[in-house]
Amino acid sequence: MAVKFTKPEINVREKLAELDKPSGIAGEAMLRAETVAEQQALIGVGRRNLIINGDFKVSQRGTYTSTTTLTNTATYYLDRWKFYTFTNTSGTFQHKLDQTLPDGTVTNTHLHTSTSSDMNAPLVQMVEDHKAVWGKYFTVSFWYKSNKETYYNIWNGTSQIHFLVPNSGGAWKKWEQTYKLKENGAYFRLEFYGHTVDMTSGSYLELAQVQIELGKVATPFEHRSYGEELALCERYYQRVPVYHESIIGQCWNTTSARFPVQLPVEMRSDPTITVPGPGTSGYSMKPLTASLSWPGGSGNNAVTTRSPRHFYVTCTGYSGLVAGNASTLYAGSNYIYIKCDAEL
Repeated sequence: MAVKFTKPEINVREKLAELDKPSGIAGEAMLRAETVAEQQALIGVGRRNLIINGDFKVSQRGTYTSTTTLTNTATYYLDRWKFYTFTNTSGTFQHKLDQTLPDGTVTNTHLHTSTSSDMNAPLVQMVEDHKAVWGKYFTVSFWYKSNKETYYNIWNGTSQIHFLVPNSGGAWKKWEQTYKLKENGAYFRLEFYGHTVDMTSGSYLELAQVQIELGKVATPFEHRSYGEELALCERYYQRVPVYHESIIGQCWNTTSARFPVQLPVEMRSDPTITVPGPGTSGYSMKPLTASLSWPGGSGNNAVTTRSPRHFYVTCTGYSGLVAGNASTLYAGSNYIYIKCDAEL
């Protein structure tokens, strides 16, 4: 005799809804993602942060771990970060190393302090790939510490948006903000002001882990190795060391020599290059003779034939060189640099 079994129908959707298993913010965001690309962005596939040196790890121009007085001109200090000055700066900044955030992360920070009540010197980064945000939502996130209400701007050359950031009371706070620009602009700039209208001497803003990414959700800060971050920074600024026999060239007559320099990272555009002047001490350099001696003559050092990937240092007005011989570009002190600048 055949026995027939029946099984009641199950509404899978209702059963799933009955499960008491919270998905959390990240899970909800993954479920709401409409495309694979959005899901990849959420789990960190590929590069996300449009900001370079957002954790302030690269500082090619100098060491600023002590309190540094700002100048009255627009100046880069830490790589990719520039202070614009519209009025008297009356402020200082400090590059602080190995600071611990509330989540246990150890990172570098940037401290911006006012020394008067009228300072107007925002900390700015220009994003080269500004078209990446055209017509799209993007999210700004960072850690901050302050003793006043502060604000930051997003400026695209057509309009700017001010975001007020509450006084953190001297404690680290995390900020996240999603936005979509109303129109496309000629550029994309992030500006941090360390004050509002009630600024006084001693007002400060300390920043860590600054990130701008496409999408409506702030993901964890994208940690890149120092080598990778340095290479990204070198697209805009890099230094060529001159030390002992590090740069070899050739004399084309008894008074002149030329030295080819190949840059390790292709720069954004033809760089502005600062070359040390002639001399045997301090920030100076000279070509050496065949006997590795200083040449005579007053001399002149200049850059000729530059491109984003290479340039020539041409030394003229010396004496004691031999046409056709090799020569070495030699530093007047232990270690100096040729500086190449292609910042936005």
